[in-house]
Amino acid sequence: MASNPLKILSEAVVKQTGRARSWHHEYLHNHTRRYLVDLQLVAALAPAGKVLEIGSAPCHMTALLTLSAIRLVGVDLDPGRVADFVRDFALDVRRCDIERSPLPFRDGSFGCALLCETFEHLRIDPAFTLSELHRVLAPDGWLIFTTPNVYSLPSLGRFLLGRSVSDPVEEFGKLRNLGHMGHVREYSAPEVVRFLQACGFVVRSVDYRYDANAPGRRGKALRIAYRVAPRRFGARSWSSHAKRATGHASPPRAG
Repeated sequence: MASNPLKILSEAVVKQTGRARSWHHEYLHNHTRRYLVDLQLVAALAPAGKVLEIGSAPCHMTALLTLSAIRLVGVDLDPGRVADFVRDFALDVRRCDIERSPLPFRDGSFGCALLCETFEHLRIDPAFTLSELHRVLAPDGWLIFTTPNVYSLPSLGRFLLGRSVSDPVEEFGKLRNLGHMGHVREYSAPEVVRFLQACGFVVRSVDYRYDANAPGRRGKALRIAYRVAPRRFGARSWSSHAKRATGHASPPRAG
């Protein structure tokens, strides 16, 4: 196990060149705090067996978990986008379109799965993806799930000003610029809890996360607002961990 995985990751990101360089830098800046929280959660759950990470690229969390001596397999729509990073850290990242194809693993192969900041990018069949995760998790395996909160204060502010939660031109443009869809839709916690339960998971916790480190006047205003706003309307994102229920899960059908 590396003595300081985050330092090693940061040094590797600084050295990145080519088309993915700005993606690496921006993503590390915006997600470092989440990486550390999620890493602690994986360690606390102490899953038996391998861990599966969905939507790995740019593979920062993949590297942190690997450097922390956690046995991990990643899945991404196109790992070739960050091929140098995957090679440098000797990461095991498999190619799979998680909304169109079954995950390339046997039933019950993993003790834990991470679906972090990925659900909001799914545009075809999120329920299929969750059902596949249920299939490849071992009985009582853990799912760690994070996604932006559609009711965050910044999102509500944009809505009140007549703006959309996210810029559709920018989000669809990511298909060409990054190789994956941007944010198709952001969700409230109750909405995703319904998804998880419909796909065979038992939700054990829902925790709200705050953008407490935002700089300048914006950050100061947000910190004040977070003290008075209801939790579901304040947090920038939220996380959940759920257990795989026993039995087979199929994608829910419209009725």
